[in-house]
Parts: sequence; C-alpha cells; structure tokens
Amino acid sequence: MVKTNYANAYKEVLIILDNLIKEDYDKIPKEYIEFLKSNCNNEYEFYYDNSKTFEEQELLDYTKYILFGLFEKFGATELQKEKIKNFKKNYYNKLEEEKRNLYNSENIFKEKKVEKNENINLVIKENKKENFINKILKFIKNIFRKDN
Repeated sequence: MVKTNYANAYKEVLIILDNLIKEDYDKIPKEYIEFLKSNCNNEYEFYYDNSKTFEEQELLDYTKYILFGLFEKFGATELQKEKIKNFKKNYYNKLEEEKRNLYNSENIFKEKKVEKNENINLVIKENKKENFINKILKFIKNIFRKDN
C-alpha cells in the first residue's frame, strides 16, 4: 500500500500531466503513467487551474519532487540536465559545508575532552568525600566496638 501523501501526489501529477501538450505527455513512458494510475488516491480531489501559472498552483511537496524528477529525466534538454546536475552538486556541497561547520570535529572533541576531565574531577572529589565519610563512620564504629 502506498502512503497517502504519495498517493495524493500521484493523483496531482496525473492531473497535471493530463494538462500537458501531447508531445510532452508522450515523452513519459506508459509504464510510469500506469504506475501512477494504479497507486494514486482516486478519492483525493485536486483541481488544476489553467488560469494560474504553474508556480501559483497549490501543489503538495511530493508532487513538486515527482514533477521535477519527470522533467529532469524525460523533458529536459541536455543543457538543462547539465544545469540541473551543477545546481544539485552546488546545493549538496553547500549542505555538506554547513554540516562541517556545525559539527566541526575539532570543536566536538575539545568539548567532550573538557566534559570528560570535569567528570573525572567530580568523581574523584566524590570518591574523596566518600572515603572521608567512610573513615569517620569506621572510626565511630570502632569506638562503639571498643565500648562493648
């Protein structure tokens, strides 16, 4: 069973594809269209308003992703495919750079090292306190034992 979000998106994609000119529609393999038809949510209602531009349509995000993939794979010229490829590459490089800055390994290890040293000092101090308390308790026990 296909998730509802995808099933609704498939329905939107099918309606949008029905509004394409025949030449562009024919670029999409029949098997793909059949897949969309067999997995769409037929109860989902979507209206494509021809008076609005594509950007003005209220589409699900999944629909946009699917349409982008269809365009990239079946509708884009070689020049457009190259531009898309470069855009994706730059976008992913930017994301990776942001991750590197956010999770700078040197900073992470320095912070953990400091925390670890602080924890060790706390444990040592607690152990010293416990040892001191244990000594006092032993001393008191010894006093009571001697009295008996």
